Amino acid sequence: MRTDLTTNWMWQDEGSGGVKGAVANPERKTISWFNEPGCACGDSEFTQTFQEFLQKGPIYINPPNDVLDEIRQNLILLLEKSPA
Repeated sequence: MRTDLTTNWMWQDEGSGGVKGAVANPERKTISWFNEPGCACGDSEFTQTFQEFLQKGPIYINPPNDVLDEIRQNLILLLEKSPA
């Protein structure tokens, strides 16, 4: 079983030039999306469940394809190793 799963992601938004981010919470099985996470605003812009993300994709922010693929793969693995 992998223990090195990433639960935090940041990337530069091509459109705005700003920074976006996502944080997975394995205990709550949620992923939170951040617009300009370095602004010290504290709260995420949107939170969705792992299941919702895996079924519908990101609802609030669209990461680049490589980041999106990594998030998807890690959430699947986090769900597999977490208790029901």
